Amino acid sequence: MAIKRPRGTADVLPGEVEKWLALENLARRLSRTYGYAEIRTPIFEHTELFARSVGDATDIVEKEMYTFLDKGGRSITLRPEGTASVARAYIEHGMSSLPQPVKLYYVGPFFRHDRPQAGRLRQFHQFGVEVFGAAHPRADAEVIILACEFFRALGLNSVEILLNSVGCPVCRASLIRRLKDFFRNRNEEVCATCRARLERNPLRVLDCKDERCRELIRAAPTPIDTLCGECRSHFQQVQRYLGRQRVPYTVEPHLVRGLDYYTRTAFEFVAPDLGAQNSVGGGGRYDGLVEACGGKPTPGVGFAIGLERTLLLMEKAGKDIGRLPVKPRVF
Repeated sequence: MAIKRPRGTADVLPGEVEKWLALENLARRLSRTYGYAEIRTPIFEHTELFARSVGDATDIVEKEMYTFLDKGGRSITLRPEGTASVARAYIEHGMSSLPQPVKLYYVGPFFRHDRPQAGRLRQFHQFGVEVFGAAHPRADAEVIILACEFFRALGLNSVEILLNSVGCPVCRASLIRRLKDFFRNRNEEVCATCRARLERNPLRVLDCKDERCRELIRAAPTPIDTLCGECRSHFQQVQRYLGRQRVPYTVEPHLVRGLDYYTRTAFEFVAPDLGAQNSVGGGGRYDGLVEACGGKPTPGVGFAIGLERTLLLMEKAGKDIGRLPVKPRVF
């Protein structure tokens, strides 16, 4: 019996490789235009990095990470996302001593043990950018605008931006109290995962995909309801900068993203043409991440775009990128 590739992985064959190269080259060219430098981090990291940064009550850490012990008995994880690794590199290589902000981008593979779907594999690829050392709302707007230019350059004008603010630790404490009050008498109406989350990290309930929970969540308190003055002002300024650049967006009050490190601005890029699994990327601000990873308090913001999802969307939209190999004139 012939050996086949592992479930959730893909072979990229000649004819398709050219499309990938064109997509990656566009990401690199656009990032350099905006002043971002490329960074390449290891495929695997110490498991503690993701437990401390992504959050131990997230689906990624609880269910999806590829974790194993190496021959030295150390717990190692194939990277499930890029921001934590870049933050670790920022700290380890003393980039806080460089002129700020430090603007980095990456293109590469990531790994999550999830149910394979169209455009969503267990080994998947992302184009991402990260900005460290910039607290101003202009940085939030810049990364969103960069992503918009990426989609526009591909002719994917149907991609929409969902925008929200998840607040800071101060106003988030108020949200957590209100969420606990809201769900106190509704424990039996939510899924088992959300019952556990209500004890450990109530904010994660807003990210649940279970339809029963979604119905309740529509009536639940949202992060915008509890924003403090500074967070509200920051969010308004981000919207103002996007408006000046005529970037269309929709405020989605329940958007929290699937990672615990986000603060203030959170956003997602969605494509209705992809159906239920319509997210092609997203990101936000993470002002506490560098400190959580052992560095000095440093503001940050960034995004990641799924390349498989992007190529699938291009196929559905009838957009072509990259050329097929030219047939040789002489054989």
